[in-house]
Amino acid sequence: MQLQEYQFFKSLEPHAIQKVQEDAKIVSAGVGSFLYYQGDINDGILFLEKGSVKVFLHSDEIGKGEITLYYITPGEQCLVNTLSTISQTPATATAIVDESITGWLVPTKTMQWLVENSPAYREFKVAFCAQRLGEIFQLVEELRFKRMDQRVLNWLFVQGRGTIHTTHEQIATILGTSREVISRILKNLEKEGVVSLGRGWIKLMQGFTSLHIPNQKKITR
Repeated sequence: MQLQEYQFFKSLEPHAIQKVQEDAKIVSAGVGSFLYYQGDINDGILFLEKGSVKVFLHSDEIGKGEITLYYITPGEQCLVNTLSTISQTPATATAIVDESITGWLVPTKTMQWLVENSPAYREFKVAFCAQRLGEIFQLVEELRFKRMDQRVLNWLFVQGRGTIHTTHEQIATILGTSREVISRILKNLEKEGVVSLGRGWIKLMQGFTSLHIPNQKKITR
């Protein structure tokens, strides 16, 4: 995926497009590389050409583990990265490369320039932040209060794409349960025609959100 294919890029004014193209830097990183830690101040916003990044919260207390907020894939943007870069405040989560990445890093000064000089970018960014915050708040609520099957459904929904590349073991680790429990729940969902399962991937079938996540709309990034 090319930078100009990103939704935000398509809406920019000509002078803003030129500015981003001139300042963007090509970057790459291998699996397991940390892009930033909780508390870091980011120095640019990452736009992926390929690969995947996991964004998660972790605790310093032994045994508390971590909570995965979401994964970033080409075409998507990271709320934590965006807010830290533009406001120059500490990141509220940690990001690690899940699948080797290549992409572009647009520096802080360029992104701040866009906020000040591009009405189109400001409008897009407000909508993007509101969308992501709503999804994260929903995830946190579901992780705390809902039954495991509902927690699985909501985690799938928050990933925001039709096909999710993950394993039952990874979901079990994220949600704090066993692989067997996750496998049973996913098999039941497959029987209902809600998902399709394969080795290392889960496909959300048409009607997934309206059937199992009441009063929610799937938002296209």
